[in-house]
Amino acid sequence: MNLFSFAGPLAHIFNALQLDDSTVSLLALIAGVLGGWRLTGWHEQLKAKRAKIERKPDPLPRKPD
Repeated sequence: MNLFSFAGPLAHIFNALQLDDSTVSLLALIAGVLGGWRLTGWHEQLKAKRAKIERKPDPLPRKPD
């Protein structure tokens, strides 16, 4: 199986789609949900990466009050 074996049926499906207002709205909704999901995933990865970075201790200890 290669990419070209999927290209024919996929092109047929896209040509069969009727792009009226409701279809475009549904595709936009799905794209927005997937985009938001990806952004949330990237944000969680960045938060996890920041949490792993250890802070360097202060070079001089603080004097007690």
